[in-house]
Amino acid sequence: MIENRPFTTTALAGLVWLALFSLLYTFGVEIGVWPEFPPGGFRDVDLVVGFAGAVALLAALALPSPHVRRFG
Repeated sequence: MIENRPFTTTALAGLVWLALFSLLYTFGVEIGVWPEFPPGGFRDVDLVVGFAGAVALLAALALPSPHVRRFG
């Protein structure tokens, strides 16, 4: 049984929101509402975003937390 109900409801609400957004976006693409980007318009954006995310994750893991006392 899941003990943490607020987290569960938040996660389920997020999944429902993601599903609704995906459905809305798919319908928008089908009827031509969203603009068409040229091929290669977002070239290497995934590499830059992935690198920035990796640096942020490394910083979050490496820097000490202000809430945890390490000594004493």
